[in-house]
Amino acid sequence: MGKQSEKKISANRTKIIITVLLVVTFVALAVTIWALFFRNTGPALAPDYAPQKEEEYAEPVTGDSEEKMEVSKGGGAVSMVYQKEVHISLSDNKANLMFQNPSKSVNDIVLQLVIISEDGTETVIAQSGTLSPGYEIEQLDLIKDAAKLSVGDYTGRYNVLYYDPDSGEKAVLNGNIEGIKITVTD
Repeated sequence: MGKQSEKKISANRTKIIITVLLVVTFVALAVTIWALFFRNTGPALAPDYAPQKEEEYAEPVTGDSEEKMEVSKGGGAVSMVYQKEVHISLSDNKANLMFQNPSKSVNDIVLQLVIISEDGTETVIAQSGTLSPGYEIEQLDLIKDAAKLSVGDYTGRYNVLYYDPDSGEKAVLNGNIEGIKITVTD
């Protein structure tokens, strides 16, 4: 073979390599743009420390003056009062519920409202700030763009995350309350 045919083969290989590199670069750029701007990341599901912000909708539980529960060193105790029905108003962008962390509890709580779709996908649609013992909440703001809800009934769950009130550290054990009926209206 002559030098010209070797140059043509070399030029063809160079063109192929450049084309492959351009395609790979384009795909990487497209994935990066999608990840930065179009992917729904949602909130962190279980923060290691309680949010610094107290729950803005928290109110003292009326008529609640029980003594703290007995706890051994390094332990914790939580008492909860709740309803298993949640009403969501799409026009207000709020979830109406009833959840209490009675004064006899010794841990702070962060409450998450999770919606479970028919295919089993779980999405946190609302999360409280810190709910100290002796306080209750009756409404939570929905997390913006967490889920596209339409009018109807859904199955849900409460995730109850416990935190030490002094250090703010997350407890090892957390709770789930299954079978929450969520009704969405306009």
